[in-house]
Amino acid sequence: MDIICKNARFVACNISTSQIINKYHIGKIVDNNFYITPCDAIYLYVKGKIKPLDLNGLKDIMEKLFDDDIYLYYVYEILKNKGYYVKNEGNKFYFKRKSKEKYGVHVILVRENEVINFSQVYNELPAIFITVDEEKSVTYFHADYIDPYGHVNDEINVKNVEKIDNVYYTPDEAPEWFGESFHRIKILNDFEANYVTNTMKSNEDLLYNDLIKRKFIVKSGFKYGQHFRIYAKSMNDHAEYLVSFIDSEEWYKISRAIRLSISVRKETIFSGFINGTVRYIKIERLKDI
Repeated sequence: MDIICKNARFVACNISTSQIINKYHIGKIVDNNFYITPCDAIYLYVKGKIKPLDLNGLKDIMEKLFDDDIYLYYVYEILKNKGYYVKNEGNKFYFKRKSKEKYGVHVILVRENEVINFSQVYNELPAIFITVDEEKSVTYFHADYIDPYGHVNDEINVKNVEKIDNVYYTPDEAPEWFGESFHRIKILNDFEANYVTNTMKSNEDLLYNDLIKRKFIVKSGFKYGQHFRIYAKSMNDHAEYLVSFIDSEEWYKISRAIRLSISVRKETIFSGFINGTVRYIKIERLKDI
């Protein structure tokens, strides 16, 4: 039985095609030919299970059969070495443990410096993102939709906002968490002042307003490297989430934000626009998959 990958032919080495299928969950038999993908071919060749009839070694196999980023093969190899059934569509990989299971959440390769777009990520969810660095160190992230709501019922009845130089303030009564008390007035940050005056100057203003509507206490996330930290009930509790608005962002910056949030025992939410509406996704690191 011929082993075929694209236009190249291989033969098995001290193993039958049925043993390859049963042990490695690779390939399919059609009309008495055993067809494998380029990733399958590289994997089996490296393991010494097949050898090419028309090609000269790994370099030739890579050049003639494999058209993708070598890091895509790394992802394939990682999944195969865990014993999974694996299929791929472009830069997406689907995996499962048993033949009768359905393929679950897909895995997407993201390079360290790759710029990702919020809407592209949102439309792929739920998903696992995997990054393989130049030393072949692997990091996993799980991303999914989240629709967060708090339980804060405080009314923000501020009507008067005044300004001295670049400092906004109000003499009106406000919830304890809104603004910073300074004698008999409240100093407001830009987001608070813009909220009260219904002035939308940035995407972050829209995010702030949406989080207030969702009944969160919203405070600066600057010291954590993000836009906001939010509290579902009271500032006497831990801030559950750190929240940032993204449109397009380099992946390593997102990874850095997630690492920092873990170190302060918080979860990371990213927001962006989908069809003109603020939407949210949660991304968390995984130890393994």
